[in-house]
Amino acid sequence: DIYEFMTGIKYLNFIADIFKVDADTRQERIRKYADIFEITDDLGQPIAAYSHGMKQKLAIISAWLHNPKLIIMDEPFVGLDPKASHLLKEMMREFCDNGGAIFFSTHVLEVAEKLCDKVAIIKGGRLIKSGTMEEVKGDDSLEDVFLELEDE
Repeated sequence: DIYEFMTGIKYLNFIADIFKVDADTRQERIRKYADIFEITDDLGQPIAAYSHGMKQKLAIISAWLHNPKLIIMDEPFVGLDPKASHLLKEMMREFCDNGGAIFFSTHVLEVAEKLCDKVAIIKGGRLIKSGTMEEVKGDDSLEDVFLELEDE
């Protein structure tokens, strides 16, 4: 949850405190990610005044702030403008290329097909197919595989 009674900077400092991120590191990372997502000037405002996209950007920054090994995200691209979406995709790829892992849900299968090394298709709360992207989709698109499995 994002605490809307806080300002953006207080929220990020709160998250940094929870994960014991030292002052210098937190300032550097907050500046870096806030600049990337172009919300630096808005961090002093109450989160309640943020748009959905700004709240999404703040949540993403808070996930990256403590340099985790694993990030779990639910529909991370919802509410993001095309530029922020592109930047997030680059951050996700870089994170995984540097040894991290990201587990995320999406209904946008083209995004999953372009970003994911491994994929799982879940129907009715049950895992119905999983593996590397190549194993799951073969010569078809992920969308075609999903629609075929959905019909079964």
